[in-house]
Amino acid sequence: MLGDEAFKLVKEAKNITDSHIPVYNDEQVRLVTQETRYLWTRIEEMIASLSSASTLPASQSTDMFGTQPDQFNSSTTKGSSAPINTAHMDRDNINGQTSLYILTVARNKRCLLAYHHRRTQFVRSLLWNLHLAPSLVPSEMSAHVSPEEQNYAREYARLNASYRDAVEEQLCPSDSLDWTANGEIPPRDLFIEVRVIKDCGEIVTESGVVNLQCGTQHYLRRSDIEHLLTIGYLEHIHPT
Repeated sequence: MLGDEAFKLVKEAKNITDSHIPVYNDEQVRLVTQETRYLWTRIEEMIASLSSASTLPASQSTDMFGTQPDQFNSSTTKGSSAPINTAHMDRDNINGQTSLYILTVARNKRCLLAYHHRRTQFVRSLLWNLHLAPSLVPSEMSAHVSPEEQNYAREYARLNASYRDAVEEQLCPSDSLDWTANGEIPPRDLFIEVRVIKDCGEIVTESGVVNLQCGTQHYLRRSDIEHLLTIGYLEHIHPT
């Protein structure tokens, strides 16, 4: 039936959580756009035929439209659409078909927008959790987003970095601001003890270079390793 393919996309968008995003469904998006283009072609044909249909006698009016809404399938759209047989349609029939198709096209567009908007929300949230560093996105997560979404993530991070630099230059030229820090709950301790869960190699801190090898423990400034805590490379050892 009309709109079924778009409904499947909405169901996928609903399954996106804070920690999980399904693989980008390129095939489903293609089916929805294909159906929408097909319906729009039929809409243009029916609007163009209204003037000629209005001149037909009422006795010739019957519902003989080439493709009924519930008979739509993807194979129909692969070829050129069949011409509308206006000799067997009155104005009311054409208006009804046109209205149905216009509403379906609008619904398909809303579903497509909702699907992509929900996915971009996830990408933005993930970037902020990674201190706006697209290079820190886990490989298994990168495999679930499309190349266009990866480009969006890089451009989003670049624009935020550009804005951050402009603000810092005006407000605090001799210091830097952590834009990804949680401003609602300030940290209690400036320095914390952490255990390395995954090898991070050497990092540069305010105290110097630290080699974060798996299994080692370190007492470090929170702001230096906050992003590594966020992505799970380090574990905060809480005092007992």
